[in-house]
Amino acid sequence: MKVKTTIGDVDILINNAGVVFGVEFLDLQDHQIEKTFEVNILAHFWITKCFLPAMMKKNRGHIATVASICGHLGLTYLVDYCASKFGAVGFHESMTLELASLGKDGIKTTCLCPVFINTGFVHNPSTRIWPVLTPEYVAKAFVDGILTNKKMIILPPSVKMYLIMSNFLPQRVISKINRMQDVQFSTKFRSATKMD
Repeated sequence: MKVKTTIGDVDILINNAGVVFGVEFLDLQDHQIEKTFEVNILAHFWITKCFLPAMMKKNRGHIATVASICGHLGLTYLVDYCASKFGAVGFHESMTLELASLGKDGIKTTCLCPVFINTGFVHNPSTRIWPVLTPEYVAKAFVDGILTNKKMIILPPSVKMYLIMSNFLPQRVISKINRMQDVQFSTKFRSATKMD
């Protein structure tokens, strides 16, 4: 509410908040799990509830949600993070449908789901298949997506094929692809993390 009081109504709301611990599920402390959900998804609810009424009154605006490819598939050592990003993707999809059902077609929505970005959010990210993206590339794709009212932006676009295949291939094949991919990263809570 303090932000709304300070800046007033907005035309574009970008939900972009994230925290990652990157530890094995049983090593996650309760306060870390709570922090992940408070920042990565609950914050989207509170800020959208604050600014959406004015958008609805005018039937104009744009709600942009920054999620992650982790909102479409799970990764080892990121159970809490992936669950929260699945929540962000669900938030976007449900909000899009609800606005349409309420006849608020002037309020657009966009969701951004990139793979690793070289921002320092996680340290030393690498994979054999997916590139580590530059912030400039992701920012340009996000702005272009907002300006063209694109609902879902998956970066790089080639990841879409993996998401489609993961719905049809047997789990043993997906596991082999994941091992071959050799996803690695570290956080201040865990170093030299290897994803299998």
